Amino acid sequence: MDESRYLLHRIKVDGDDVEKMGGYPRRQRARRRGWMIMIGAMVVLATLAVLAAIGGRHLAVHKDLDAPAAAGHQAGGANDQGRESTNNIADEKKVQVEFFVMSRCPDAVKMEQTFSRVVDAVHSIMEVQLSFIAKLDPNATTGAVCKHGEHECLGNIDELCALRHRLDLPSFWRFLGCVNNRVEDIGRGKDLALRCASAAGLDTAAFLACTNQGEGRSLFRQSVENAVFAGVETSATVFIAGKKRCVEDNGWRECPGGYRPEDFIRDICAAYKGSAPPPSICAQYPRAV
Repeated sequence: MDESRYLLHRIKVDGDDVEKMGGYPRRQRARRRGWMIMIGAMVVLATLAVLAAIGGRHLAVHKDLDAPAAAGHQAGGANDQGRESTNNIADEKKVQVEFFVMSRCPDAVKMEQTFSRVVDAVHSIMEVQLSFIAKLDPNATTGAVCKHGEHECLGNIDELCALRHRLDLPSFWRFLGCVNNRVEDIGRGKDLALRCASAAGLDTAAFLACTNQGEGRSLFRQSVENAVFAGVETSATVFIAGKKRCVEDNGWRECPGGYRPEDFIRDICAAYKGSAPPPSICAQYPRAV
């Protein structure tokens, strides 16, 4: 072989060797750079997707945590068992009438029937609260044990949900009168409660959701706690404006102001301190100053 050709060939070979020692030939290096860019881009996109998913779960967790608080705020405290706004009288100006009762108790039924006329006459200036007499028990299905059994606990929840989702106080009292006509069926299934809710004009969907979910049980526990705190153990007992007013227990007792409907109307009118005009019937009675 000619020496010049041999040198040229050796240079090419050496050059190729030098290229290979540096890594890859030029064309392969370019291709490798392209693949590395694509892989880098995919890694960045995958990282962004993971961060977005974590952020979404974080937001969802906060929403879930906020939901019970919002629900609790909506449900209100012990004095906020209903949503009605019968007129422009603010709830805090209305006269608080609290019933300590049991849904399947004959004495409670008698007292509630007596107050039917009271509600018709002065419902616009009174706010009703139900405090059920029972024994708190975290192991019980409803959170408490009732004197007349599990059906009574469920009946208590039905009444609280009807009060919570009433259109107005008279509509709740129509519901109460309806279920009280069948005391033996109170708390036994939902047929009676739903029929009475519909007849009273309640939102039956909201009422049923309340009785079947945590809202009703929460209202029930609060009502039992109210009775325990007040130290009332006799059904039926009524407080007007924060003071014990009367007891029905196999007969009326501890009723210094009387126990007729007009006696309760008189006391509610006298206790009303709002600036809005009271019902016309209150003109028959003096107002508290």
